[in-house]
Amino acid sequence: MRPLTATMLAISLLILMSCQHTPAQWQLKKPQDLLVDQAYFQGQLHAVQTADEIFRLPQANKQELSQLKLERKDIAEYSTAILAYIQAYTNGALAYNQTKTRAVSETLATGEANCLSLSILAYSIAKEVGLEPVFQDVAIPEYWSSGINQIWLSGHINLKILQNRQLNYGSGMVLLGNDIVIDFDSITLKQRFTTKKISPQRVLAMFYNNKAAEYFDRGNFAQTYRYYLAAIKADPDYPATWSNLAVLYRQHHRYSLAEHAYHHSLALNPKAINTLANLAMLYRYMGNENKAVRLEQQVHEKRKANPWYYVMLGNEALKFNNPEKAIKLFRHSLSLNISMHEAYFGLAKSYFALNNTHKAAYYLSKSRRAALSNEDKERYQHKIDTLDRLASAG
Repeated sequence: MRPLTATMLAISLLILMSCQHTPAQWQLKKPQDLLVDQAYFQGQLHAVQTADEIFRLPQANKQELSQLKLERKDIAEYSTAILAYIQAYTNGALAYNQTKTRAVSETLATGEANCLSLSILAYSIAKEVGLEPVFQDVAIPEYWSSGINQIWLSGHINLKILQNRQLNYGSGMVLLGNDIVIDFDSITLKQRFTTKKISPQRVLAMFYNNKAAEYFDRGNFAQTYRYYLAAIKADPDYPATWSNLAVLYRQHHRYSLAEHAYHHSLALNPKAINTLANLAMLYRYMGNENKAVRLEQQVHEKRKANPWYYVMLGNEALKFNNPEKAIKLFRHSLSLNISMHEAYFGLAKSYFALNNTHKAAYYLSKSRRAALSNEDKERYQHKIDTLDRLASAG
């Protein structure tokens, strides 16, 4: 998923109520007016990887790809070879891990990364062999994942190899066939969500936002801020950076600055539901109940048909030791989409918290059956086996 947009965006738990808000209220600010001194945040600082360091292929791989260019003549062969080349580093199975944002060299060394990092890898390989790759932002429904200190809203990107302007060196003809999409989440690809072309600079900003999220979860807010600064430098018009930065400011009680950052983000993207939700939470911190209520109702109206929303709320209820409330929320998610394996898993966790191992095992089995990927099926089977061992030991 996107950063962990393949970017990850910060989100806060909501209280739901009434009314509307108009985009005319959001105002752009001068970026420098929304920044503070680096020394304001605590934490150990590290160097931020440059764009060249993130996208650069190791020399050994460049030599291998040079041979690949000599052996294949058309785009279809190139694209197939790119995927085969990447798979060679993962023993024939792509190691898709949404929590791992890595530079190209790191992905090749470990064979494990998220869709953002794998798309960057495929982009660098495609460029190296002379193809014309384009990053695409995939418009997936809102989807949440949990970190240690924050809940993050995830997105997704993939890569398109443009074929219509690719020269066929064998015949000298220009190919006019279909473009080829490389997506490292096969389930997302099958859904045929709409896509939008994005620049390498936007992808770089997504990369830095993902790294900021990692350091946010570790409590290293100085490095988190440094990555946000890098993201702003890469693409100052990327709305998610300003929304995420506002969360950091709110965490440090810089409420006025956080409000301005949210407004700036919404001026860039007035349709960002997650940013509206976070701004509503900020207004509650600031004691502005009227503004909070108006935004919360707008957010609720937009999210009430999204089953992921209720999975997120259910997980929040579990964090606050309220499994009874969580069960109601997970069941509501399933009423919207009966195939949500995450909701079944939420029910399993809830019943386990209530010491009802029989129902916990039942819903774990349903989670496994509903899961689409082998990775998720194996994860649930492992939990079923663990629960069986606990039952046997008891």
